[in-house]
Amino acid sequence: MTSGRLVVLLIGTPLLLLIIGGLAISEVAHFGQGTYHVQLSIPVRGHSVEISLDSGDLRVRQLAAPQLQLAGTARYSLVRSTVTSRTTRSGVTVASACHFVSLVCSFDYQVGMPAGTVETFSCGQGDITVTGITNPVVTASEGAGDITLTFTRVPNRVQVTDAFGEVRIVLPRGLTVYNVITHAQFGNATIGVPTSSLSKHVINVTNSSGDIVISN
Repeated sequence: MTSGRLVVLLIGTPLLLLIIGGLAISEVAHFGQGTYHVQLSIPVRGHSVEISLDSGDLRVRQLAAPQLQLAGTARYSLVRSTVTSRTTRSGVTVASACHFVSLVCSFDYQVGMPAGTVETFSCGQGDITVTGITNPVVTASEGAGDITLTFTRVPNRVQVTDAFGEVRIVLPRGLTVYNVITHAQFGNATIGVPTSSLSKHVINVTNSSGDIVISN
């Protein structure tokens, strides 16, 4: 055997085994897919609510009731994903985690958010859409997907971070002046509200790749 053929054999054999193994896992995962329903109703006695999911879409609306209500569907393959909730004196945390992220795993949620809380949302991949926001402090972070926040009351502090996608913030109509700070590394920032660095109503948005639109 020549040295050239030996090199091809040494490199090609592990690569071929890797491809075959990947195809086998994908085939098994196809037949190992599953879904389950998620439904939570949790009293919120503290001042904060935090919802995180590794992958999927999150749609949130405001509620008058002092409870967090969450309903939706989880999809997974091979290894079942998990949804955990924790209640402390400060508030409620709900985390939805994938355990085999290279295959099928997602969560599709409809959420009712109680008024008077500090809202925190995070998603690894998917869209975050929050409407009718009356709470004064909102934080949202996204790995890959769009973030849309629509307020019906003037917020005190909004913090948004997106790695890849569009960020859109709709503020209440009126003459309120905002301290808007934007960082759009590969995209455009369009600001359609009155601004002043002295305002106590702070909107801070960072988007690594995508546009930022702030309007009312």
